[in-house]
Formats: sequence, C-alpha cells, structure tokens
Amino acid sequence: MPSLGHELLTAFWQTIVIYLFLIIALRFVGRAIMAESTLPEYLIVALLGSAVELALYAGSSRLVTGLASAATLLVLNRIFTMLATRSSRLRRVLVGTPIVLAHDGQVVPGNLRRAGFTQRDLLTAIRERGYASVDDVRFAILEANGTVGVVPRQKDTGS
Repeated sequence: MPSLGHELLTAFWQTIVIYLFLIIALRFVGRAIMAESTLPEYLIVALLGSAVELALYAGSSRLVTGLASAATLLVLNRIFTMLATRSSRLRRVLVGTPIVLAHDGQVVPGNLRRAGFTQRDLLTAIRERGYASVDDVRFAILEANGTVGVVPRQKDTGS
C-alpha cells in the first residue's frame, strides 16, 4: 500500500507532465482555442479538463490514459478544423454562421428569435460597444463565436 507521501509525489509529477503536455499540444494544435471560442473550441477546452481529470486524481496508472484521451481530443479538433476550412457546409454545421440582428437602425425580429436574443440583449450589446441605440447601428451581427459585432451608421455631415 503506497504511503501518503508517495501518492502526493506521484500526483505532483503527474500534474507537471499533464501541464507540460497540454502547453505543448495546445501550442501546436490549439491556437484558435485561445481566441474567442466557437462552440467546438469551447467543448474541447471543457473536455480536456475531463480527459485529464482521472490522471490528476487517480494515481500513476491513469496518467497514460488521461494523456491519450487529451491527445485524441486535440487531434480530432485539428482534423475537424482542417475539414471545416475545406467545406463551408461542414463549417456551418460545426461552427455556425453570423446572424444579422439589426440592419440600418432596425431590429431583425426573426433573426433575433433564431439567435435566442431579446431586444434587451441586443441593446446591451450595442451599448457595450459605445453606441446609444439601435438607431446608431448599420449592422449588429452575432458572430459564430458568440460576440456581437457592430458597424455604426454613417452620420450626415450636413455640408
């Protein structure tokens, strides 16, 4: 039966191995994960935590399993990313497409519903970007990564 000291030392070294593995692996295959995340990228981050969880807590017999699971997730993410860059249909399915929430100062109600937004959500996003109301917006677009981009309307200069 291993002693508490031995278990702690094993957990210490396994944590270092997992940390270094994830740093190196994410450096090579996960740059997009570090940016504002799309749904698949968010899921990869969440699943990586679950993949290495057993290795962090269960002792040395689970280290290889945790690393193999994390590596599988990262490789699958890389494969799906490469396929999505080649197929717009697959990209739409995996990542989604931008949705126009407002155009030329007018809310687009059908798109708002499709995005699961309320008018209050839209107005909050517009104000967060420095505009007072939807009247100030040429486009408000819900991007695939969940952020709302705003293109302001051109002000009349009044010659």
